[in-house]
Amino acid sequence: MTIERPMFPQREIETYEPFATPDAFCEALVRIERIGSCRRLVFAVTDHSAPGRPARAVVAKLVVPAELMAELAQMIAADRPEPGTAFARLPVDAVAH
Repeated sequence: MTIERPMFPQREIETYEPFATPDAFCEALVRIERIGSCRRLVFAVTDHSAPGRPARAVVAKLVVPAELMAELAQMIAADRPEPGTAFARLPVDAVAH
């Protein structure tokens, strides 16, 4: 499997990583919380080791300005999936008020 970096428009400010930022694998966006003018995106994976039925373990919380959400949606929409790939849909009650 090849991982390609998405091509985004050039920015006026240079972006760099001063140290290695680890990747966090996520299966689901479990909720979006409002924090003033920002939104917290909470991502999780299924924890099959939980007793009883499987549970979801939160692996990342990303806080972004609310106005960035539209830009993120456009970037995601512009990245067309391969044929046959299913879209994951956020449940209706996922937005926390």
